[in-house]
Amino acid sequence: MFLFSRNRAAAEKKNAAPAKVKKEVKKDIQINEYLSKIKNEQGQYKAVYIYMHKLNENSLRSTSRQVLIEMFENVTRKFGGEIFGLPNDDIIIFYNIRAEEEILACLIKVRYMFHDDPLLKDVIDLEQAGFIRYYELKTEQEELQLVIKEAMKNAALQTEVNNKETTSRSKGEWKYFNPGVRKLRRELTPGMLGKVQKVLAMTDFSSLIRRQSVCAVIGKSSPQVLFDEVFVSIADLRDMLLPDVDLTANPWLFLALAGTLDKRVLVHVSRHDDGALTSNFSLNLNVSTILSDEFLEFDNNINTTMRSSIVLEVQLVDIFSDIKAFLLAKTFAQYRGYKICIDGITVDKLQYINRSSLGADLIKIIWHPSFIDVVNEDKHFMDYVNRAERAKMILCRVDDPKAVDVGNSLGINLYQGRYIQRLLANQPKKTLFSIR
Repeated sequence: MFLFSRNRAAAEKKNAAPAKVKKEVKKDIQINEYLSKIKNEQGQYKAVYIYMHKLNENSLRSTSRQVLIEMFENVTRKFGGEIFGLPNDDIIIFYNIRAEEEILACLIKVRYMFHDDPLLKDVIDLEQAGFIRYYELKTEQEELQLVIKEAMKNAALQTEVNNKETTSRSKGEWKYFNPGVRKLRRELTPGMLGKVQKVLAMTDFSSLIRRQSVCAVIGKSSPQVLFDEVFVSIADLRDMLLPDVDLTANPWLFLALAGTLDKRVLVHVSRHDDGALTSNFSLNLNVSTILSDEFLEFDNNINTTMRSSIVLEVQLVDIFSDIKAFLLAKTFAQYRGYKICIDGITVDKLQYINRSSLGADLIKIIWHPSFIDVVNEDKHFMDYVNRAERAKMILCRVDDPKAVDVGNSLGINLYQGRYIQRLLANQPKKTLFSIR
């Protein structure tokens, strides 16, 4: 799929790196926003905190967790509320007091689901066992927020310990975790996927198409646009079709969904009427899409002199799922004049990537504040940068000026992200120039 879906949607969930542990852990924005949303109705809402991290590892199966989420989601969808997950696997359910009996019934089912766990064996009262805790939002909101803050702090500390242990075993092996609270949704199923694909085949989703520029930035100079990435907003697509489903939770089903979206976007770009998408843009495509009839049709509609300004971005996970297919697709696309960019590279993967060996023209590295820690602690990091060739590297998901400062110190000059978009919004658009 495209930038937001594979990279960010995944920004929604995966490939986030651990921030350096500080004295204070930021309060989660999503929960604060939700509490502000129901501020005038706090007397009508309660929260139940479920200490999932206390369960035995054998009890924490993904299937059980999914059943649990769907069970509570049915209640919150009917009566009002929201479900959030913490980095340590704990879950918080905000619910309307009208759903008191339904929530109690769900908790009885939870007790049954985990009845073999040492913590809950022969337990009748889950609260007495220390597995759950109720909070009256009107009077105990601050106490709940302190508990959340402490849980996030402990998770960050544990991740820091894990990283040090991992580093001592093998340089460059870095674990990732999302230090923030996230909304929990059901996973996409094959049945849901089939229905979504049928809808997409008949739906005009041009309103979901987004663009984000890749720019050259050196020091405090103004960004110079190289090309615009064209992508689908997965968040908006989800809200339109399946608002209670995480479309990216199952990577293989999402890859299939991405293939459907790839083909629809190719059609959209081919039929664009204002001439804005004839050159200097990129598409994030599956390997299978590049080898499809739909891509051949797209290729026939592109002016041959413009192909060299078009970049095809391929996800790293897609490449290594079938390296032979990637090499075939890459060779074909480059023969036709397109450029190839390897996308979805986290800082821990950089040591394994040799851009020239894979025959790619560009690579995208995902920025995260922990980037700085890796640079400082991994003495071989600059070797990885040199091997990947910094002039061909794009630092993406750049949301703050620090990323540009760090990137420039490494000799990286190409950037993409919300911070870059803000810089562009404050100046006239610059003349496009080609990648050599």
